[in-house]
Amino acid sequence: MSRVPSFLTGLCVCLLLAACNSGPSSSASPSSKPDEAAILERKVEHIEGLLAQRGVAATVLDDLISALPDRVRLTEAAYDSGKVRVKGAAPSNNSVADYLSRLEGSPSLTNIALRSSAVKIVRGRELQEFALEAVVRPGEAVPAPSGLPLSERLEELEKTLPARQDSSETLRDLQRLALAAGLEMTKFAPGAEIPAEFVAELPVAIEVSGEPAELNRYLASLAEHPRLWVVDKFSFKAVSADDPRSAVRASIAARTYLAR
Repeated sequence: MSRVPSFLTGLCVCLLLAACNSGPSSSASPSSKPDEAAILERKVEHIEGLLAQRGVAATVLDDLISALPDRVRLTEAAYDSGKVRVKGAAPSNNSVADYLSRLEGSPSLTNIALRSSAVKIVRGRELQEFALEAVVRPGEAVPAPSGLPLSERLEELEKTLPARQDSSETLRDLQRLALAAGLEMTKFAPGAEIPAEFVAELPVAIEVSGEPAELNRYLASLAEHPRLWVVDKFSFKAVSADDPRSAVRASIAARTYLAR
């Protein structure tokens, strides 16, 4: 008689365990949906962040050039890691002060500081050699239309991330942009493709020579290119700092992004 209750107890325990094991399986499927949406949202935000960077370098150089007063010119400039350093020549300290005042209205620069202004004799004439620094304002993201579902927003953004192209096509493309801007391309050096979580990136080192205004046009054309290009840094230096008509040699470190 004592064996019957123990049998019934064991049967109840088995039924309870079976019920517990079957419970979580029904809730596993819905929990995956929020994860998928979160990944899509992160990818959308990542690409929007990249798009916000694409025009920063071009805007910085445009602001530096467009603010120049008459007879003031830049002999060196370097943009890197959110900062810009500039050297130039001006006919007087008043002209240097005018340049600083104009830069204060720049939409891309802040914390503008004069580092030096010293007299230099060039071909029997006095010039003010000046140096200044500034902090670059970060670009603002332009989001895809918020009314669209996440998948459609991502599809719109990924139009700037085309399929891979070989180095010869990239070289022809950048050469075409350089010639259209009036520059001579003197170096093209693509790096190795770098895979990341959402996109792959291809770094490219470029060197060109020409006028600062032509370099400005080149950076602007990269910013407006159908492919997503981001200029991480650029620098240029006048071939002859004493010649106001001197061309400059420029180095550009840029990245293009590819769909994964």
